Amino acid sequence: MESAKFWTFIFLVCLVAGIFSAVQYFQSVDAANAQVVEARSKLNQTRETLKLRQTEWAQIGALLTRSQAAAAKESPLAAKRDELQTRFRRLEGEFKYLVQSMRAAAEKVRADSEGMEFSEVKLANGKVLKNAKVKKFEPQELSFLHSDGFLSVAFDL
Repeated sequence: MESAKFWTFIFLVCLVAGIFSAVQYFQSVDAANAQVVEARSKLNQTRETLKLRQTEWAQIGALLTRSQAAAAKESPLAAKRDELQTRFRRLEGEFKYLVQSMRAAAEKVRADSEGMEFSEVKLANGKVLKNAKVKKFEPQELSFLHSDGFLSVAFDL
């Protein structure tokens, strides 16, 4: 009988250990299933994020291509702009020099013309001045001393 009690005790211990092991196994299976569900959810979120990032990178790539094309177009234009600016500065300097030269020439003519004598000066209005001598050279008119007297004449005449 004692051996029957022993085997009954062993059977009960094994049964309790088996039940405890089964409970632990099912708890770990449930925890693993919960982790799988959570991992699938995270995987789906990651896939959606990946698709979004791929779309964004495609847009960035398109923008990069457009930017490079614009830079390639702009480069010759910038060089041309620089060349034109250089030419403009050179022409501007030449123009200023010509203006100064013209002013200096005009002042020289004005200074040299006083006292000049002409046997005859025909004006645009048809009047003729005989033995005319330039007395005064002003910005808007010339003054002549001629055989009939003194006359100030506007430049348009």
